[in-house]
Amino acid sequence: MKPEEREPREITYRIGWKRGTIVPNGRRPPAAVSGHSPDMSIIRESRMQRFNRSYLWRKAPSPGHRTLQVAVFAMPVLLFALFLWMVYELAQHAR
Repeated sequence: MKPEEREPREITYRIGWKRGTIVPNGRRPPAAVSGHSPDMSIIRESRMQRFNRSYLWRKAPSPGHRTLQVAVFAMPVLLFALFLWMVYELAQHAR
């Protein structure tokens, strides 16, 4: 049988207690067509939800690209200098 003549088959899956089917070519299974999704535009946000969205979930500020590039190259130098200073201090106290 040629691939063009075959009828696309449904793929069934099971995740935990949920079962479903995947239908190729963009068709939906009959259960999904008959279901009704609620209109979420009529739900009003509370004050706490607005506060969370505007302050807690906003994008965090970050330094610029040049600042991060300098920090990446300066960090090993600073850490090596700190290591040498710590060795010097330990040598002073060991005497």
